[in-house]
Amino acid sequence: MNDRFRRAAALLPDREPDLVRLATITPVWEGDSFWYTAPEGRVRIFPETGERVTEPAGEPDEGAGVPGEAAGERYAVAVRDGNLLVNGRPLTTDGVPGHAYGLPSDQGAMPIMAVQLGMDTPPELAWAPGGRRFVTQRVDQRHVPTLTLTQSCPPGGGPRPLAHTRHYEMPGDPLPTVQHMIFDAATGERVDVDLPPLTFTHDTPLGIGRLWWCGDDTLWLLYGTRGAKAARLYRIDARTGHAERVLEEKSETVQLSGPLLVDAPLVRTHGDEVLWYSERTGWGHLYRYVDGQVVNAVTEGEWMVREILHLDWTARQVVFASGGHGGNPYDRRICRAGLDGGGVTVLTPEDADHQGQVSPDGRWLIDTYATPGTPAVTVLRDASGAVVTELARADLSALIEAGWRAPERFTAKAADGVTDVHGLLYLPAGFDPDGSYPIVDSIYNGPQLARQARITVRGYPIDPWLLDPAGHAPALAALGFAVVVMDGRGTPFRGKRFQDASYGDPACSAGLADHVAAIGQLAAERPYLDLTRVGVTGHSGGGAATARALLTYPDFFHVGVASAGDYEHDAYYAVWGETYQGPPPQDYAAHSLAGLAGNLRGKLMIVFGEMDDNCHPGMSLRLIDALIRADADFEMLMVPNAAHGYLHAEEYVQRRQWEFLTRHLLLEG
Repeated sequence: MNDRFRRAAALLPDREPDLVRLATITPVWEGDSFWYTAPEGRVRIFPETGERVTEPAGEPDEGAGVPGEAAGERYAVAVRDGNLLVNGRPLTTDGVPGHAYGLPSDQGAMPIMAVQLGMDTPPELAWAPGGRRFVTQRVDQRHVPTLTLTQSCPPGGGPRPLAHTRHYEMPGDPLPTVQHMIFDAATGERVDVDLPPLTFTHDTPLGIGRLWWCGDDTLWLLYGTRGAKAARLYRIDARTGHAERVLEEKSETVQLSGPLLVDAPLVRTHGDEVLWYSERTGWGHLYRYVDGQVVNAVTEGEWMVREILHLDWTARQVVFASGGHGGNPYDRRICRAGLDGGGVTVLTPEDADHQGQVSPDGRWLIDTYATPGTPAVTVLRDASGAVVTELARADLSALIEAGWRAPERFTAKAADGVTDVHGLLYLPAGFDPDGSYPIVDSIYNGPQLARQARITVRGYPIDPWLLDPAGHAPALAALGFAVVVMDGRGTPFRGKRFQDASYGDPACSAGLADHVAAIGQLAAERPYLDLTRVGVTGHSGGGAATARALLTYPDFFHVGVASAGDYEHDAYYAVWGETYQGPPPQDYAAHSLAGLAGNLRGKLMIVFGEMDDNCHPGMSLRLIDALIRADADFEMLMVPNAAHGYLHAEEYVQRRQWEFLTRHLLLEG
């Protein structure tokens, strides 16, 4: 068994830098050329000729990223005791705890996790292009109920546990509010935005890219109402603070302004023009508005826009990544469309997933494409999509030597017997088709993310095809399991009807029945998959899905490791329940897992951190209390001092989870 654990540990995500070469490149554009870092050094490419030059690595630019540098001036903005300072000079004096300038809400900041990771909470602000004025916010959370966490083992020792209290809005609670103001960093002059305090939950508009400058005198604010029922776009005169509502769109379910609620919106502005993202046809597309009136659809069809890569208002073109143009709906293609209509041109013909990066002038496209079974290839294309030169080809030799095996794609029918669902199957190295393998569903079925897709969320890349940072599927396969990763109905990237299948579900259990149906079909087609030994494991939303799987499908799922789950949605973030179950009034306690505790027949391990300020331990303990009252057998691991990640105890927690799964699915099988 120790050999299995060593093989699995060799395929954990933190090993990827040692095992994978050139899966992607990061271009740095300088004039008529760009460079990227490769094993042989810094490689410079001249796109006009395709010339390639290897250079010595340069020193980092010490001045890069300093706010205000665009104007040749430097201003350092800080927050102290709830007040703003510029270069150490106070800008405000009336900030107080709970009603501070420049900071997110407690829920958006997750302060305990930030402290554990050694991170400061920087001020939330956006600089005008001239680099002298900035817009920031003042959050009022004094009326928001609090959550208290107990730290039993304080750093430095001591016999007395410490209490940590923070504001934490749950469904139906009073929400924090935010107001915006503009400061001149040189003079301290202040202009308040003429809008009433806006309610929000979790992320402020500034914190998620929904407040931006268009020139030095105009701001745009994209505001989502409570429960994400409507999106409103305001144009703000930064000189006076006057705010004008330009357009609004509503939905009976969720009004998205981009494919993912948790990421920056796909809305852009220029003068009186707005490029607006909408799912009004059932698919996420771009529309052009002028003076608040829709003029034309920029894109249309039974596919969706996934990302805006380059927008040229003068040339009247937008380059974007689409989803649904290829053979698999989760694969992206790079496309170009005219802002005034006229159709869409697909620039990347290969049937693969394409990640695109466009040069600042829009003339060149760096395209990295791959499939689960083929290493990524990065090419330079011109504006028409023609390949100019190959830049890099991923080297996976060390990864394969470590025991990694590429996942296989599969398609099955959802529980309705009609809808196609897709996923990935990971088999162990040394796989024998005549053998018999227990199945593990590596699950995350939250309605805000897709588990099998290669995505970047808030700048963090998630690639389940390699070492799978979201669920460690290759490591689980190395233990000897056949691992399933999939997305059922109620998850993104498949159109509004597909995603809305989970709306109003009091359990927020997107597509769990589809997991059962798909795994059953896989096993019927592949005799080596053993349906008498089915496990499930996940973290956060995946932890909640794991517990729900064992309690609602006790004859199907036999073993589960549930980590840091949001088990009771009346006690979780308001943004989750109110968005996906509906805004108040709702019975957020409906379908509580506590009422299902008596259904447990399989083996369940519950893991959580004592200091988790995301999925707080009260939710885990409510489930544990219900299991005890039901006289159900289970295992529990509470990690002292750990927040939503286990940090100092990560290796220990990993070993305990692996031991639990192997003991009950491999050794007892």
